[in-house]
Amino acid sequence: MSSISCGSMDDVIRLAITKEEKAMEFYQKCAQKAKTPGIRKFFQEMYEEEVRHRDLLQNLNLADMGDIEVEKVQDLRISEYLVDVSFSEDLTYQEALTLAMKKEEKAHAFYAAWKDKCMNEKTGKLFEMLAAEELKHKKQIEIMYDEDILAWD
Repeated sequence: MSSISCGSMDDVIRLAITKEEKAMEFYQKCAQKAKTPGIRKFFQEMYEEEVRHRDLLQNLNLADMGDIEVEKVQDLRISEYLVDVSFSEDLTYQEALTLAMKKEEKAHAFYAAWKDKCMNEKTGKLFEMLAAEELKHKKQIEIMYDEDILAWD
């Protein structure tokens, strides 16, 4: 981590692309190994979301960074009340949602922490944008969890 430089946009983008590719790999493996068709489909959709994040980073125009308005995303905070779940081939839907939600929560926290460490305005803004993207993704999963799991209680 200490090799990350807040002053180098290229370093930040390379780091973020690497993180997205690792997430893509993880979700792809989950999709391949999950026994339940619905769970496989869920992990495939998570994989595709990570592909979109990676593509966004690869196509980012650094000259426009100063003009980018970072979307404010409400954090539903459902994930904060859940315990980490490890992948298993016979994961339930609730466990799959929890696993993905916690993964997105950690990605958001990572980028948010780096945003606060950066003095360079454009680099800090990039980390802020990445944190918002992860929070948006976490929120989508939290809404699914709220509607599909908590609604049953």
